[in-house]
Amino acid sequence: MAIDLDSTALAALERDPGTPIKGRLNGTTYTARIAIPDYGARIARHYAQRLSTLAMDFPFHHFGLSIEFETPVELSVHDDERRLDDGLRALLGRFGPLMLSNAYLPDRARESGQRNVFKCLSFHIDRGHTQDDNISLFWRDPFDPVQRQPRSSSTLVLANTAAYLQAVKEGHGKHEFKRLYQLFEDEDIDPLIGEVMVELGWRAPEGVGEISLVDNRTVLHASYYARPKFKGYPISVRYLF
Repeated sequence: MAIDLDSTALAALERDPGTPIKGRLNGTTYTARIAIPDYGARIARHYAQRLSTLAMDFPFHHFGLSIEFETPVELSVHDDERRLDDGLRALLGRFGPLMLSNAYLPDRARESGQRNVFKCLSFHIDRGHTQDDNISLFWRDPFDPVQRQPRSSSTLVLANTAAYLQAVKEGHGKHEFKRLYQLFEDEDIDPLIGEVMVELGWRAPEGVGEISLVDNRTVLHASYYARPKFKGYPISVRYLF
C-alpha cells in the first residue's frame, strides 16, 4: 500500500493551508496537515534584508506535509529497486519533507544497513547532485526493541534556500550554496520551528511507527538535541531513487 492523496484533498489544503483535512487510504482514516503554511512569505519576512543576496529559486509555497493515520498501516514507499512511489515523489516536489505517523514499512524493507546520529545543528544533504538515489528515507520501526520507544532527539529540515540565507545572516564567508552548514547555534530554536524549519520529532508514543522522506536536491536536515546529553538512538535511513 502506498500514499495516494486525491487531488481534491490536496487542493483543499492549498486553499486553506491552516486547516487539516481528513481522508481515507485503503479503508484507513488519516488526517493531513501542512507543517508551515505560506512558507515562502515567512522566509521573505524573516530574511527580508538578505533576499538581495539570493542566487537560487525558492521552490515551496507551503512547506512540510504531515499525515497521521488513525490506526497502524503498512506502507510500501519504494519497490525492490529502491524506487520511490510516484505519488510520494509528487508530494515531495510539492511540499518538501513528508512525515507519516502510525505507519511502518513492510517486513522486507524494515532492516536497515545504516542508522545515523549526526552532530547537533549540522545541516547537510546526504546525497550530492551527481548521485541518482537522492531521496532520504528515515524511519522509526515500531517492532524494533529500541526504536519502538520515543526518541529523545529530533530532526530539523529547512529549504536549501533558507539555509543559504541563514548562512548569509550569520556571516559564513563566501555566499554560495554548500552541502553542509553549522547554523542557528546562537539562536533559540523553538520559535523558528514552524516558521523557518520543520521538526521531525520522533516522539509518537511507544510502538507507533514513523516514516519521513526528504529530497536532498531541495532541503537540508540536521539532528537537534534539545537536551545535549540525550542524543537518542540512531534513526534508520535508506537512500531511494
